[in-house]
Amino acid sequence: MGILWILIIIGSVFIGSHLFEPASGNPETDVLNNENVQVVTQQEVLNLSTGENKTYTEYLNLAKGYFTENNLEKAIENYIKAIKLNPRTQDPQIALANIYLSNNQPDEAKKMFRSAQDLDPYSIEIQIGLVRSYINLRNIEKAKDVLEQLEETDPTVQYYKGIISILYKEFDEAKENFTFLATTDLVEIPDWVQENSLKFIDAYDTFSHFPEGEDVHLKTLLTKALSDVSEYEAAIPLLYDVIAEKNDYRDAWVILGYSYLNTEKTLDAIDAFTQAKALNEEKAETLFFLGLAYYANDDIEKAIYYLEDADRKGYEPRDEITLRLGDLYLLKENYEKASMKYEETLSMNKKSIDIFVRAVWLNIDKLNNPQKAEKLAQIALEHNPEDAMSYNLVGWTKAATNDFTEADKYLRQALAMNPNFDAAHLNFGWLYELQGKTALAKEYYKKAYMLGKGASIGNLAAQRFNHLTEAELKNKYLQVNISAPSTN
Repeated sequence: MGILWILIIIGSVFIGSHLFEPASGNPETDVLNNENVQVVTQQEVLNLSTGENKTYTEYLNLAKGYFTENNLEKAIENYIKAIKLNPRTQDPQIALANIYLSNNQPDEAKKMFRSAQDLDPYSIEIQIGLVRSYINLRNIEKAKDVLEQLEETDPTVQYYKGIISILYKEFDEAKENFTFLATTDLVEIPDWVQENSLKFIDAYDTFSHFPEGEDVHLKTLLTKALSDVSEYEAAIPLLYDVIAEKNDYRDAWVILGYSYLNTEKTLDAIDAFTQAKALNEEKAETLFFLGLAYYANDDIEKAIYYLEDADRKGYEPRDEITLRLGDLYLLKENYEKASMKYEETLSMNKKSIDIFVRAVWLNIDKLNNPQKAEKLAQIALEHNPEDAMSYNLVGWTKAATNDFTEADKYLRQALAMNPNFDAAHLNFGWLYELQGKTALAKEYYKKAYMLGKGASIGNLAAQRFNHLTEAELKNKYLQVNISAPSTN
């Protein structure tokens, strides 16, 4: 969970524009998650289960859905099941291999690409997948061998040849490759290849502004470019060279820590960011990343300490840091502080509906303050009227304040905008449960379960359905025993 939370945030906030001057000698905790909910086994709810025996297409669609939701573990599980049913089709094998790469499992990716290669020996996509796997395994020689067997004019092949040239420190050759890919109109270049190539060209351009710049500065700029295009494993050995040459290069330590963080080497990331911090105690960016590294290592106290320190030292954008602190205080079950941090975040960013969800949930379920929740939901609706979630939040808070008529109105509007909205079905179930309309409540919980199965909403719907069913069974049992004739 920690790494996923970290990967969401970086981009514009990765490293400030002031970071790469020449060396001069100086997430979403899922608050409703409940993976252990089981549907009770009475006949009435047996139809909630879709069963384990699915078709190849069903497993494939499930895997694609989980991948879209960034649930890589479930995506992998369902791709494996699809492949077992149809082992002679390479598409799911390629998809699974790519997910393994995304999940920092390059050895598994390599094996899956090789299996796909047996089915289609001439596929460029599969061969490039093998190259990426070898790069992530830091087997650069093997990656180069595979590339040399491929069609030289293919833009993707040229792109990875540029990366390999950087790793072999053939910087002029790499520049030539990326310049062609970024500027040519002679051949069609994939958008991602052109965009990534421009990041390398920017590194060379930045270096050219410093005529007396040292080679170590160019290496560092190129490692940042590698990191920016998510080639973290490729950046790490080059950063070793930079640090061996210039141990007090803070920027290199920061990029190294960031690369470790994104390859789930959390202890190494902590060490790297600690080295960067020792070189400059006042850099808010370093403190921020150090806090993230401690979070990834499940050390919540230190994560909060460094993020709070980064906030005091002026880290920007501030809404990023208040959001992460809100998540951390939520994990600590310090609900008052979590709510305060979320509200601070919302004061700076009223378009983030997910943060409204967390703040509303906290005030309803943990702080017993439905009035505050209702105010927040109304602000969400004011700033996000196009989002069905806004109407769902208002409906939820109206139910929490026993304004059932208004709750019904807003929840109906949410479902009019999105008939398959699992959260709105869940809240309709709760609305009817609060009114004692058990049969209607259970129908909406069933629907929420089916729409949100495998995620937090579906699990909570199952939990509430089970609670109502068990209560009904208990009442029937008591009635039968109370009315049963005496045998004495």
